[in-house]
Amino acid sequence: MSKKIQLIIGSTRENRLGESIVTWVRQQVDKSTDISLEVVDLKQENLPAFDAPVPPAYMPVASEAGRAWAKKVGSADGFIFLTPEYNRSIPSSLKNALDYLVAEWKEKPAVIVSYGYIDGGKGATDHLKDVLDWLKVDTAATTINLHLDQKMMDENGRIQDMEKAFAQYKEQFNVALAHLAEEKTLAAAKV
Repeated sequence: MSKKIQLIIGSTRENRLGESIVTWVRQQVDKSTDISLEVVDLKQENLPAFDAPVPPAYMPVASEAGRAWAKKVGSADGFIFLTPEYNRSIPSSLKNALDYLVAEWKEKPAVIVSYGYIDGGKGATDHLKDVLDWLKVDTAATTINLHLDQKMMDENGRIQDMEKAFAQYKEQFNVALAHLAEEKTLAAAKV
């Protein structure tokens, strides 16, 4: 049975690289017959700033946007979080989306894929891992930190050859991806 995994694009910024990196991630996932991938773009979700009077740990979000978001996230068996690094952390759009919910994330498996120029977005990965740990998400020990370099970019600031740019991360990604397919992880999430 195929696992429904949501690939959440964390950036909503103009000219973001996340949309193009999704292509590479999808190619890696498509090699797995166990995973059905749904791309969830936070730019399209357009969640308002989280401002509920009671945190979601104590009461479900009552807003229409919150209920729709809860239903969408709740339908997933696991997640791949794709995040750039902004000032050594994650974008506010991703943090906002995480803050809306608690139960819907809990004990589901997740993989973090970050990207950035300094160290592949490791600062964002570290911060995201802290948040996911607090939400009790079963985050894979193996993370993918895609190191960007000006030499891989074209004149428009887009990655010229994704396969060449990220070839060194394929094996690491496959190890992380195996975490999403583990039966024990998904069984725990259903309890």
